[in-house]
Amino acid sequence: MNDCTTCQEYGLRFKRNYLPVEFIEGKKNSLVWIVGLNPAAEQDWVDSRTASDLEKYFDDFETIHGYFKDFQSVSESVFGSFGKDFGTAHTDIVKCSSKSFPPESAKGKKAAAVISNCKGFLEEQIKTHKPKIIVCNGADVSKFMLDFLRPPSTHTKAQTSYWSSIDEIKICVVLSGFIGRIDNYAKRRLGIEIEERLREVNNQQT
Repeated sequence: MNDCTTCQEYGLRFKRNYLPVEFIEGKKNSLVWIVGLNPAAEQDWVDSRTASDLEKYFDDFETIHGYFKDFQSVSESVFGSFGKDFGTAHTDIVKCSSKSFPPESAKGKKAAAVISNCKGFLEEQIKTHKPKIIVCNGADVSKFMLDFLRPPSTHTKAQTSYWSSIDEIKICVVLSGFIGRIDNYAKRRLGIEIEERLREVNNQQT
C-alpha cells in the first residue's frame, strides 16, 4: 500500500495500491489527457485498483464515472479513444479524493497549498509520458494550467487553446469549463477544437 501524508494537516491522505504519480486512467501513451481537479469521492475513499487496473479503466464503459460519457457529446473520436493506445486518458491535478474541492478542511490558502503540494506529480507524469494535448476540465483547472504551462506572450483571453512546453516537450493546452456543466453547443465547439489540434499533432509527426 502506497501512502502519502503530505496534506494530512488539511485532512487529505493518499493511501492506495499505486503511487500518486501512477494515477492515470487509460493508456499512459495517450495523446490526449483530460485533466480534472481531483477525484470526486469521499476523503476516506479506498481505491482497490492497481496501476494495471487503471490502464484498463475504460475497458467497460458500464462501470466508468458518468462524466466521461459527456465526452460523447464533445467528440465521438475523442470519446471512442478512451482507453486506447495513443488515445484519450484522464488524470487529476490533486490525487487525493474529496466530494468537492476544496474540502471543508482545506479552504482558502490551504487549497492553494494542497494544489502546490500535488502539482509535482502531474509534472512528473507529463515529463515521463509526454501527452500532446491537455484538456482542462473546469475553470479551476484552466486557471491552474495558465500558470503551470504558461501560454506564449501573444496569447489573448479570447483564445481557448495554446501551445506551451515543459522540458522541451511541446504540449497544446485546451481551456474549458467543466464538461458536466457546459451545454451541448459548447461541448461540440470544444470537440472541434480538440480535433483540430489533434490534426496539428498528426501533421507534426508525419
